[in-house]
Parts: sequence; C-alpha cells; structure tokens
Amino acid sequence: MCKVALRSRERLSVLRPRNGILVLHTLHWPEEIRDPGDLSSPAPTTDRELNLAELLMTEMAGVDITELHDDYAQALNLLVDTLAAGGKAAPPREPQPPMDLMAALEESVRDAQRARNGGHM
Repeated sequence: MCKVALRSRERLSVLRPRNGILVLHTLHWPEEIRDPGDLSSPAPTTDRELNLAELLMTEMAGVDITELHDDYAQALNLLVDTLAAGGKAAPPREPQPPMDLMAALEESVRDAQRARNGGHM
C-alpha cells in the first residue's frame, strides 16, 4: 500500500511489480465507497429487450478493438490544438433530442449482422 498525489489530491494506492515493470492501482478511501442501493431499473425489462441485447452481444463478439476510436479525445485534441494555434473554439452544437434506446439497440444488431455478413443481410 502507498499514497500518491493525483490532481492535487492524495490517493490510496497499491504498487506492484508485473512483467518487469511497476504497476500502480489507485484505490478508493473507505469514505468514498457508497452503498449502491437498488440498481435495478424502475421500468421492467421486456423479453424483447433482453433478446435483442443477447443478440447484440453475440454479434459483437468478433469486434476488432483496433477499429474503435475515442471521438471525445479526438475532438478535445483538435480543440486544444486550435486554441494553442491562436484559433477560436467553434460554438457548441445544439443538443440533439434523446434517442429511442430500443431503436438504437435494434440498429446496432442490424449493423453487427451486416458487418458479419460482409455488408448484406
């Protein structure tokens, strides 16, 4: 066990050797751990939602992690580079209306099936 300062704050940590390097794992202080209470949704989950979620997990099993990218980090880096070069930040976009989660889940399943079938279903 050890303590480290990150972001001007002292953190409880564990420092361990692994494969010839030192690995630092930050931990929570006891007072930072809260009882999660009941995490279940107040809305019941339907069989259709569970079936679609299971189908999506099955279809996504072969996803190549190298094809995924962090859009937020890219946008943040672009903003920092623009401001550092003396440019101005673009005004924030208007918020988009909330999406239908079931429709998004169904679209994800269709996209995963198309990708698995070489672009056609």
